[in-house]
Amino acid sequence: MSSSFRYNLLRSVKPYTPFTPQLTKSMLRVLIQVSVHYIESKKSSSEVLSLALNKLTNGGHKIPPNFCELFTMVFLTMQIFLRYPKGVVKHHELRKCLMDDLNLTEEYVEDICKVLLNHRDVLSKNFSDTKMDRVKMSKLQWRINISLSLNTVQIDKPTIVLHFKLQNKEYRTLELPLSMFQQVRYNIALLLNELQSLQSRLSLK
Repeated sequence: MSSSFRYNLLRSVKPYTPFTPQLTKSMLRVLIQVSVHYIESKKSSSEVLSLALNKLTNGGHKIPPNFCELFTMVFLTMQIFLRYPKGVVKHHELRKCLMDDLNLTEEYVEDICKVLLNHRDVLSKNFSDTKMDRVKMSKLQWRINISLSLNTVQIDKPTIVLHFKLQNKEYRTLELPLSMFQQVRYNIALLLNELQSLQSRLSLK
């Protein structure tokens, strides 16, 4: 198995494993369904999340406090796997990573593997097609929201607001607590470092 697959899984998905105790079998199946739907469609992540919430609510399931994190964990796992050419990540190696590194039960691992392996060709093609077709960002603005406490002169939980303008003239707004914004900065720094390393290797050939 490509060592980079396990590395990417640990780096991108492992931080979400503390939330896996909130996961149930029925919820996992809904998350897999909407992740596949997101891969196959041009819908935004917010639309897909709303779809998942509606499915769970209509099915009488309780929405866990970290639902968004659980969706991210499932989707990232599928996304990372589909980035690799067919055959690079073997069946037993995928199972081992999901069980040992992400602490998923055998029952959960079976559900994820069944979708990824049995529908690999279709998912890979749709993932490639929709990735190219998704609307790109044309402009980004940001601001810091600060609230002052009435009793003491101190800043109370500042948040970062990101305002995106898309190429189709639509707008998206995202508000992040400072801790999550720091995670975003860290992951972007990692990505830029990897791109720089890749460019350096290519220039040496």
